[in-house]
Amino acid sequence: MSAPLVSILLPVYNGEKTLKATIESLRDQTFTDFEIIIGIDGTKDKSKAIALAFDDSRIKVIEHPQNLGLANNLNAIIKHASPNSLYFAMAEQDDIYVPERLEWQVEVMKNDKDVGLVSGIVEYTGVKKNLLFPGLLLRSEQFPQGKALFKYLYVNQLKVVNTCMLWQKAIHLENDLKFKNTYGNFNVDWDYVLRFSLISKIHGLPKKLVTMNRIIANDSVTANAQGQQHASKQLLKDFKNEFSDIVTAQDYKNAMKVQHKIELGSYSKVKIVVMSIVYFLKYKDSYFMSYLCKKIKSLLSKA
Repeated sequence: MSAPLVSILLPVYNGEKTLKATIESLRDQTFTDFEIIIGIDGTKDKSKAIALAFDDSRIKVIEHPQNLGLANNLNAIIKHASPNSLYFAMAEQDDIYVPERLEWQVEVMKNDKDVGLVSGIVEYTGVKKNLLFPGLLLRSEQFPQGKALFKYLYVNQLKVVNTCMLWQKAIHLENDLKFKNTYGNFNVDWDYVLRFSLISKIHGLPKKLVTMNRIIANDSVTANAQGQQHASKQLLKDFKNEFSDIVTAQDYKNAMKVQHKIELGSYSKVKIVVMSIVYFLKYKDSYFMSYLCKKIKSLLSKA
């Protein structure tokens, strides 16, 4: 096989239920100049056998006997990428990619050399109503850039869909970027994209690139609500300290308000009542009282 243009990174941990469909969606891309590097991370299921069953020279299977965790798995399989590939592309074991994903992304890269990373729209299924994300791209708007993007992603959390990112390999290597396990398996992508936003331009394609089943995703290692909440609040604190020249006290307060809005849905009924009032008094934001009223109305309708 000649040197591929794109190295697709596919970290896997106990992915036997969905891995075959994910690999098939990557294998069947309209853009064919790629390799898929699959990192089997200490898994005990049939993931390795499923990956090896594909008779395709573009697929490399790397096995780690001991579980490294998401960040270290990604850093390890990056080392197996073809030395001549130009781009890294992220993939996840639970997701299905549209056939044109790589074609559209590589086209963006070739047309605008200033773009360092390109992502797009995800469709979440497995919920009452399918949801497309992020809203900014659905409205045909574009990401701000530089410090403005950093602050936007810091306050509003990650709006760059990590599972369909494609980025310049040279930027990753020349800036010695790494995926970090600072928060375990949580916020690996958020940490990376925040740092990347200060280095290069990030572009959002206003097209659906991937489908994610939320029911399956919620069964993954990152579905622990309390762990995720703790990790997110710690990241906000850490980045406030590390990037004190960018993140103001008001930015931190606004970011914590967004985090507390996210957390409300995981609280018990009693805690929702208490914390909605607490957060309303703290932030002077009517959202919290509106949320509480909707919850009470919903409970009364079921009584």
